[in-house]
Amino acid sequence: MSRWDWMAVRAYLPAVFALVVAFVSSLVLSRWQASPYLAPLASSLGWVPYAALAAGGVHGLWVTVRLWRAQYGVGLLCECGGLLGAERRGRWGDLIRTCRACGRHWKSGSYR
Repeated sequence: MSRWDWMAVRAYLPAVFALVVAFVSSLVLSRWQASPYLAPLASSLGWVPYAALAAGGVHGLWVTVRLWRAQYGVGLLCECGGLLGAERRGRWGDLIRTCRACGRHWKSGSYR
């Protein structure tokens, strides 16, 4: 796989994780319904699979739009064309973004 494929895989991982959480929580909650002790807890946590499914869908849609925009050269991009991650504090307190494709660090405002 090329570094562009790995960039897309890393971008979609949180969405896939949220979908796995939705699936597993729905299985666990359905089994808890059969237990007389855990049934009240299962009924109060019934919203968890739906929230995880919604979060995974929204994140997947957001990543798809970002990758589509990066294909046309629009958005927060590195010189190599890779997506830039979220802003975070760097080693000396300045705000930086990390490229998802090449790993280069960009100071806030120095990218295109």
